[in-house]
Amino acid sequence: MNAGPPWKSKDKHETESLAAVPCLVDHDGDGDLDLYIGNISGRVIHIENKGTAKKFSFDASTRTTVMAAGQPVKVEGDAGPLAADWDGDGRIDLLVGSGDGSVWWYRNEGKKGGPAYAAGVTLLPKSGLDWEKPVEHGGAPTGPGVRAKVGVADWNGDGRLDLLVGDFWQEKAAAKPLTDSQKARLAELKKRLRELESSSAADPKDEMTKVYEEIETLEPNPTMRGSVWLYLRQNGKPTAAK
Repeated sequence: MNAGPPWKSKDKHETESLAAVPCLVDHDGDGDLDLYIGNISGRVIHIENKGTAKKFSFDASTRTTVMAAGQPVKVEGDAGPLAADWDGDGRIDLLVGSGDGSVWWYRNEGKKGGPAYAAGVTLLPKSGLDWEKPVEHGGAPTGPGVRAKVGVADWNGDGRLDLLVGDFWQEKAAAKPLTDSQKARLAELKKRLRELESSSAADPKDEMTKVYEEIETLEPNPTMRGSVWLYLRQNGKPTAAK
């Protein structure tokens, strides 16, 4: 099953079906769990469970966009939804992590079987990390990165849900000593890469791949990392735990 519309071809993808992040919620109050699916475009899609609580049967023909305050839920890419009663009023709200690292809360003001989400409220602002500048080798970020994915739990047992946020960041590879000729070659390769990236040629990908591969032998790519951040609820708002 695809969370977005059918692809025109394997090379013509639909962004509504990329980077799918699912969560389960009884959207219509019928006793079984339906699907909310976040995608790379920043939207959240609802797909109904036409089966039962024990035997799921998700029907792609029921695909609809989740709405909030009369508008489609939309964050800055790579939406990661979670259904949870964030404000403790007995109604299941929607929390969404965003590609820019922010986290949003959509309060459910509806009734059982008919959720009505209010406009989004920012629980966490977008990440302060510069995507173009990986963390130094052996270091760690001072705050969350991007592609926020959300969890909730009463972490400290005070009866209120706290916020857990998974993220993505990069760490520079260990510096590799280079000879003068290797440094010159690296500079030459980076110049050529910039030329290819701005090229109007129909398909410079083959040469770009070769250039990338040679650059990596001289200057290894950053290592992909991820952390989980804990925010404890204080005065009704999540506050970063140290």
